[in-house]
Formats: sequence, structure tokens, C-alpha cells
Amino acid sequence: MINIVTDYNVNIPTSLCSIMEKYGSDKGQSSHLGVNHHNYTIYYDAIFKNHKDNSMRIFELGIGTNNINLPSNMGINGKPGSSLRGWKEYFHNSYIYGADIDTDILFEEDRIKTYYCDQLNPDIIKNMWQHKDLEGEFDIIIEDGLHNFEANKCFFENSFNKLKKGGVYIIEDIIINQLDRYKIQLDEWKNIYAISNFNIIILPFQNNQYDNCLIAIIKK
Repeated sequence: MINIVTDYNVNIPTSLCSIMEKYGSDKGQSSHLGVNHHNYTIYYDAIFKNHKDNSMRIFELGIGTNNINLPSNMGINGKPGSSLRGWKEYFHNSYIYGADIDTDILFEEDRIKTYYCDQLNPDIIKNMWQHKDLEGEFDIIIEDGLHNFEANKCFFENSFNKLKKGGVYIIEDIIINQLDRYKIQLDEWKNIYAISNFNIIILPFQNNQYDNCLIAIIKK
């Protein structure tokens, strides 16, 4: 089981910070990425460091498109697949899977496979999970796709069943002024799904006071 941790030090960089920054992911706290990136790696290392040697299955929605015509893109200088490669190095005994709506950035390499997904379409989400390599459950699911409530809700409701008991499901980039809406939804989900614990994590970060928030959900 992966525990939700709230007593971490946001001022001390971790090995995961360095890894994600090396690959160009905006999950790290490097200042060269400018405003509106994140320092999620501080939190992730706190909850994952005791599991990084384990053999696990990890899925992340949102590979990081650099197509500026698509919503929630990383800009033309974005590096698709950066966080997947970061997870691959950090979880060095695990298999990493990813998905994105931009078919031009899908790729496969050692211990990484990626798939097409439109997270606003329940049928496409369900079809994605039918791929042979995606059969079975996952230890960690991270949702870093479209950053809006409807998209978060749709993907969760069609994917939470893929999470192992004791696994963690994380929704990234929650806009801080929409937290009340998520709190209501989380209360509803807790009555419907096998949720043993959930936390809204608001990470202090001077470079991002807009959407530097996470929701972490544990499956019972």
C-alpha cells in the first residue's frame, strides 16, 4: 500500500526532482521552466521513495503534447514523454504506460508503451483499457491530461476500476479556485467507489499559485 503523506519538506530537492528536470518534465521545480510549472516531485518522492525499487505497473494519462493547436499543450518547446522517461528511471524495476490524444507523440521503448486516448469519451477510454498490455490492474495511475473538471471526472469514473487495492490515483493540476467543486465530487465518489482515503494537496510554490494542486486517492 502507498500511503498519502502530508509531512514533507517542500524546500528540499529530491532525486526525483533531478530526474524529472533532466528529461524536461514540468513536474520538477527547476526555475528555467518559468512560471506555472510545478514542484510535484517533492511530494511524489515523499510518497513513492519507499516503493521505487518495487516491480510495479504505472500509468500516466498525458504524455505532454507540443502541438499548440491542442488544449493543455506544453508549448512548442515541450518534450513529449518526459515524465514517462522520468518515471522509468525513478521506478527502475517497473513498467510504465502512457496515453495521449495526440497520436503524433505516441512511442514505445524499453519498459514504456503508450496508447491513444480521448479522456472526454468514455467509450474510447474503455477501448484503450482493452489493449492486451493494459489488462490487469495498476499500482499507480496519474492523470495529467486535460486540466478541467469534466475531463478529470470522465477519466476517473472510467479508470478507477483499473487501480489495485492499496494503489494511488492522482489528479494533477487542479486549479485552486475550483477546489470547492472537487471537494463536493470527492464526497460523492467516496460513497460510490472503494475509496479508503483521499487528500487534496496544495503545494506552496512561488512560481505557481494557480494550479499547483493535486488530488491523491487511495483504493481500499
